[in-house]
Amino acid sequence: MRFSPKVGRASARPWCESDFRAKSGLKPALLLAGLAVFASAPAARAEPSFYTARVAPILDRSCTVCHGAEKQKAKLRLDSFENLMRGAESGAVIKPGDTKASELYRRITLKRDDEDVMPSDGKLLLSADEIKIIELWIAADASATKPLTDFPTAPVPKLAPPPPVPLAPDWHPRAAEIAAFEKATGLRLTPRSQVATDGLVLRTASAPGRCDDAALKKLAPVAALIVEAELARTKVSDAGLKSLASWQNLRALDLTRTAVTSAGLSAIGPLKKLESLNLTDTAIDESGVSQLKALPALKRVWLFGTKAAETENPRPKQSAN
Repeated sequence: MRFSPKVGRASARPWCESDFRAKSGLKPALLLAGLAVFASAPAARAEPSFYTARVAPILDRSCTVCHGAEKQKAKLRLDSFENLMRGAESGAVIKPGDTKASELYRRITLKRDDEDVMPSDGKLLLSADEIKIIELWIAADASATKPLTDFPTAPVPKLAPPPPVPLAPDWHPRAAEIAAFEKATGLRLTPRSQVATDGLVLRTASAPGRCDDAALKKLAPVAALIVEAELARTKVSDAGLKSLASWQNLRALDLTRTAVTSAGLSAIGPLKKLESLNLTDTAIDESGVSQLKALPALKRVWLFGTKAAETENPRPKQSAN
């Protein structure tokens, strides 16, 4: 590679590599290596701000589902510093230097059962360390640029646990439909937990006589939301088990003292997620138990008071109790 600088005389010889090598005493390989190191030397990295390194990840993980680009409750967005400082329809949510006057801080420190708590709708609340990080940031004037090293006492947040595996679709959008089914059937469908995707539990203990095969058939439209069915002492029979076959997310099923028989158990073969089955005081025998081996997730089976109580459990390493 040659470079020809401007010179005063047209007869001037172009500069070449041999000239530089002769004057510097450096071999071409060493020269190129030096240039490569210089070219690859990283530019000095700017220290991240406390907001970027500590505060923003908390808001992104816990708040932007309801206050982000796709959804803005109370017209509040928390997906950028600018949006955060812009506030909600009711006004500012951050008052730099004053945590007590900052609405965001007030809400994240409320008790779980308070209707104003954030995050809301049963979502996982902020940890004590996360709250402390936001408190320190607001107290230090809620700066977007103040460096991380200015907060030596700030806790280092622990790695967030993986989100829970959804057991069923979110039931909230179908709350009105669920209420209508409860009224029509006299049965209760209650949330398994505060997590919306933990599914519903079909409860019949308060009035088992209301639950029969026809009632189970009526629940077909919301069957995907049900993860546990407490059918003990109900009027459910083998015909009702055919309805349960479509309950794809069912994990636990209690059929204690029902009229189900071994002949009907084949109907629940499609329940690939079923983990727990109570058949106490039913007419189940060894032929029924053998059919349960086809259920891949089944871990626990109760057979007290059945003809199969003394036989081998469908899961060899599990006991009948």
